[in-house]
Amino acid sequence: MTKLQQLILMVSLNVVLVAIPAIGQEIKSSNTQKKVDNLNPASNIKQLLAQSLIVIPQVRLQSTDKGLDIILETNQSDKLQSVVKSEGNNYIVDIPNTQLRLPNGDTFRQEKPTAGINEVIVTNLDANTVRVTVIGETAAPQVELFDGDEGLVFGIVPTVTTTQTPQTQPTPAEPQPSTETQPEQPSTQSEAPIELVVTGEQNRYRVPNTSAGTRTDTLIRDIPQTVQVVPEEVIRDQRVTRLRDALLNVGGVLQDGGFAGTVDQIGIRGFFGGGLFGGSILVDGFKDGRGGIRETANVERIEVLKGPASILYGGVEPGGVINLVTKQPLRDPYYNADFSVGSFSTFRPSIDISGPINSDRTLLYQYSGQN
Repeated sequence: MTKLQQLILMVSLNVVLVAIPAIGQEIKSSNTQKKVDNLNPASNIKQLLAQSLIVIPQVRLQSTDKGLDIILETNQSDKLQSVVKSEGNNYIVDIPNTQLRLPNGDTFRQEKPTAGINEVIVTNLDANTVRVTVIGETAAPQVELFDGDEGLVFGIVPTVTTTQTPQTQPTPAEPQPSTETQPEQPSTQSEAPIELVVTGEQNRYRVPNTSAGTRTDTLIRDIPQTVQVVPEEVIRDQRVTRLRDALLNVGGVLQDGGFAGTVDQIGIRGFFGGGLFGGSILVDGFKDGRGGIRETANVERIEVLKGPASILYGGVEPGGVINLVTKQPLRDPYYNADFSVGSFSTFRPSIDISGPINSDRTLLYQYSGQN
């Protein structure tokens, strides 16, 4: 072999030796890249998850006869799966592979949506899970899950509305004759609540204070003597025109003689004074020396003090005293006219007027009269 041939052979071998490592490196690099792509598919998984997430754009609450419906609006409700758990008064539902995207944020919250429910919360637990929390007042509510045309629906029934009082088994009644029709018993569940309003009127015949017994305006319960009062309301309602008729309301007081009833001769506790004025009669705390029959047209009330009262009123009958309290002037204008007709040619007109004299109401007047 010539030197030229040897030279050509050596050059050819060098070219082959240099090309083989380069090809091997390229092949190795290509295989390594494919292996790395197969071991780290994070970007592809994220894209797949993003494409498979079910978006909930709206949450609505709707009242029902039983309680409340929570509607998660989506057209893929049949693909949703839920994980349910209870914690105390909380009913919790986690829905994976979903995301809440509301117009005003990523949380829906409603307090006191219905009786028995304190709060409803719908929020994103993480990037791929939506959590629905229903908080009951006394216990976790009952929830029924179903698919609707509008989306995934949670039917909420508060525990307080479903609690029933245990019913005991009624004792069988004795059979009735077939000719009798048994009355239909009303259903307690169909009855509406009944509002019972009780109104009352204070006893307008009761007079708590009197001036008899102490000469001061004092509670009757604080006076150690026996005092009875006939108020104006009794006189008016009974249509009383004479003192003797009004005193029929007081025990231990009666008319005795009095010249065939032409004079008020009244006895108290069995004591009758001599003459025409048995049982001392006072007008506004002063002795009344008039005779005859006393009218009640200008009388506001009649106070009867029973028992000895000479320490207060001087020489009076030991049975007690009768004090006539006359009507007082009023600060507001008052006008009243009355006309009574009775047997034995009885005609009794009366008038009662009162009110202020000046604009400041510092001067008042009162006029009462009868015929």
